[in-house]
Amino acid sequence: MTFLTEPKAYTLAEFASFVAGLTWDAWRPRFITLHNTGIPSLATWLSPDHPAKQRIVAQKHYEHDILHWHSGVHLFVAQDLIWNLCDLTQVGVSVSCWNHLTLGMEMVGDYASESFDTGPGAQVRDNAVAALAVLHSKLGLRPDGFKLGVHGLHFHKECARDHHDCPGRNVVKADVVARVLSQMAALKGEALSEGAGSFHRRS
Repeated sequence: MTFLTEPKAYTLAEFASFVAGLTWDAWRPRFITLHNTGIPSLATWLSPDHPAKQRIVAQKHYEHDILHWHSGVHLFVAQDLIWNLCDLTQVGVSVSCWNHLTLGMEMVGDYASESFDTGPGAQVRDNAVAALAVLHSKLGLRPDGFKLGVHGLHFHKECARDHHDCPGRNVVKADVVARVLSQMAALKGEALSEGAGSFHRRS
């Protein structure tokens, strides 16, 4: 079982620190697969009637107790927080074509109909891009150079046998990949700046 006993929520800074401390030994993903929840939609997620943690716990119950999966999607990215549902260093369940090869990331929302460029949808997008940049950088992966089932950022809909238009028509892969590459370059620049700063302090 790779479900966490208690789902954990991270800000972007907390998530970057968390990932920095991880080690992939028994299993290592070859690429990341991006999803959207569809249900709940972002509008439903933002309703105060059901707090975010309650929804995440319900998702774990559905996958673990109803579907009897050994694991589930690793991450759920909302407009404010990144929720970790399953151990990032272990195989998850999110896409039948390549579960054993990928780390799965759900974006909260229905991007077949909801905006991915404005309002809360854009906030989800930006959090997902930042999280993808952190993970790609840590794992030594790249989101570009796509080859189906081999490398590059994957969308769930590219697994034809699952019959899901996921993460939705409003999510354009070329745009997401460009944003992730830009974030990765920024992260690398920050690391170089910190390294240079440390060097100058020692001299």
